[in-house]
Amino acid sequence: WVMNGMDGLELCQVLRQRKNGQLLYIILLTSHDAEDSLVKAFEAGVDDYIPKPLTPRILLARVQAGARLVRLQIEVEQARREQAENARMAQQIQRAHKMQAIGKLTGGIAHNFNNHLAAILGYTELAREMFADVGDGQLDEFLENIQQAGSEARDLVVSLRSFSSGDSDSCKIPLIGVMLDDIVRMLQPVMTATTVLKTNFGKGIPLVLVNQNQIYQMVMSLCINAREAMDGKGEICLHLQHVRDVHASCTSCHEWLNDDFVELSVRDSGQGIDTETLQRVFDPFFSNKEVGRSTGLGLSVVHGIMHGCGGHILVDSEIGKGSHFRLLFPVIPQMADNAEANLAEVE
Repeated sequence: WVMNGMDGLELCQVLRQRKNGQLLYIILLTSHDAEDSLVKAFEAGVDDYIPKPLTPRILLARVQAGARLVRLQIEVEQARREQAENARMAQQIQRAHKMQAIGKLTGGIAHNFNNHLAAILGYTELAREMFADVGDGQLDEFLENIQQAGSEARDLVVSLRSFSSGDSDSCKIPLIGVMLDDIVRMLQPVMTATTVLKTNFGKGIPLVLVNQNQIYQMVMSLCINAREAMDGKGEICLHLQHVRDVHASCTSCHEWLNDDFVELSVRDSGQGIDTETLQRVFDPFFSNKEVGRSTGLGLSVVHGIMHGCGGHILVDSEIGKGSHFRLLFPVIPQMADNAEANLAEVE
């Protein structure tokens, strides 16, 4: 069994540790037929052995038997992979149907709720005008509170509509670093003194068509979530880059991605998200915050906006190591070919 610098058993162990090493069928040709020697050989990874002297017919029979076992093992592994892929596809379809059903429900609720709100806000405004000359400060304060609550409810309806439809028709202007610089300036007031906001906006990035208000809404939501995950103390990184050959499953819709994208990401140094919570973060009205602190619509609105524009979302998170939300926008081919020229023209 002794070879140059390595004996046969060590060679078996090395072969087993290689990629796809378990698919090898190793036959040991040996003159050692003692029980202890054979046991050591099998423990090292040998599948079969042939005692010396070698008989060609026995060797051929053993090789054919080994080939049958390897083929069977490959078929089992292939069946296992196909089963896993079928399960993943079933989960993707189930998730898509679920989000579609919720989208229709929330769209209907938003439409009907908005009609009632229009009446409430309209009559409240009319009442304030009618009683403006009365001089009753308390009455005017009550009416103002009603109007403010109605306006907040109207904003909630807008969020519901963003989730249910995505407002794809409003994706009209180019996403570039200049736009994001303006958004960062608007973000600064909501960051705490102990929150560091870092940015890295790449140059020559292909242009994608987005709605500036929706970008602001998504970035604001993600950054506020990041700030709260860090208890107001830590680092938030905002990054814009062109990513190529993305091979991953969208975290919110589970569609398999295989393409180039423009990625706008928000990374924090917070507490991270556990696996169970991550599976639900894009569901409408889901929140792990205290009751009253959140509507639970922030990330579901991000889902609606991104998929309305043909985009996707990837989330990487680990407890104790923070979270990384990646918004992937589809690249427009004609803009990708002339990224530098387009960027210079827009700037």
